[in-house]
Amino acid sequence: MFSFSNIVALGCIQACIQSLYLLRFSGPGRLLAAFILLVSTNMCVGFYVDSGLFEPDMLLITMWERLNSYLLLGPIFIAFVMTMTNSAHRFDKKDVIHLLPFLVWVGYFGSISLYEQSDFLAAQAFNLQTVSTRPFSERFTMISLFTAGHFCLYLAYGSWQIFMFWWQQRGSSIFRQLCWLLTVTMICYLMMASVFIVSVTAVIMELEKSDKLIALSYLSTVVGIFSISYLLICYGRPAGFNRALVKEGITDKDFAEQIKPEVSTQQKGLLMLVEQELRTNKLHLHPDFSQIQLAEKLNISRHQLSDVLALHASGGFYELINQLRVDAVIEELGKRPKSDRLINIAYDCGFNSKSSFNQVFKKHTGKTPSQYRDMVKTSKAESR
Repeated sequence: MFSFSNIVALGCIQACIQSLYLLRFSGPGRLLAAFILLVSTNMCVGFYVDSGLFEPDMLLITMWERLNSYLLLGPIFIAFVMTMTNSAHRFDKKDVIHLLPFLVWVGYFGSISLYEQSDFLAAQAFNLQTVSTRPFSERFTMISLFTAGHFCLYLAYGSWQIFMFWWQQRGSSIFRQLCWLLTVTMICYLMMASVFIVSVTAVIMELEKSDKLIALSYLSTVVGIFSISYLLICYGRPAGFNRALVKEGITDKDFAEQIKPEVSTQQKGLLMLVEQELRTNKLHLHPDFSQIQLAEKLNISRHQLSDVLALHASGGFYELINQLRVDAVIEELGKRPKSDRLINIAYDCGFNSKSSFNQVFKKHTGKTPSQYRDMVKTSKAESR
């Protein structure tokens, strides 16, 4: 017989299947798996407790409910957004601070349970057994409001990051990334909204807790879980946006933005002429290309050229040429097969030694050429 409770159960089962599939993949796929698993587990545990199905001997549910794992939803959501908007994003030790509220909570209850041992768990089990008989107004305790506020802050920040990603990359192929980001974000908003609306309505109308009401509060989350299955079928697993693969050389606008604001109109015109000469004739791809050669092509003295290039953000001739060569290498890495040796690509892009290539490339990208190539390969594999 049909019931909302059955839909919640199907949603939890579907979420487990999705998580097992996504856990096989690194990056945003694994983070999404953790997020779905956390949401579905909390939904399942919450349904058991609120609908009166909980029994005192359900030790795992007692322990899980006390963990307040909702404090992990925000950090995992942000981590997913960061890796989706930039596949090169790497987390460091400072990011552990996002787990601090959860760790403090676990440490507090862990110390109490160790001190009081079995009496504490027995008291918690009895407390959970009576949850179904309490009014909905108990959902609006200080701890519950703090937990909800904590997640809403992360949700708002993540939404802003998604908007900025769309704004900055709106000319690129980001449809798949946006589909995943918007779907997961909408699941979060609807999850919060449905629980809030059902709870407030129940308080105003003085309704008692029932299986149907509890299931209704989780209905939008279940719909979101099934929408993830649809995206997996249509687009495959989520893959982060690789900003390196959209580099296709320097445009007039890119070059103009690197010119210092105090430059006069005449100097700016000369700088744009330099850019046009370099970009049109690909002079930087010649390893023996020099400042004197560029000055001769522009019919100006080397001293004049040096003074003008000092007004560019790169700071000088060799810095500008090295930047152009690194951009050329990055472009080639996105096109050539991995069988091509890195040093051959470097020679084709104007570098004349392995040591200078490695040093300059790491200075401009923060990664060695091998690390950068592996990142490009991983991003391409994830986007298939």
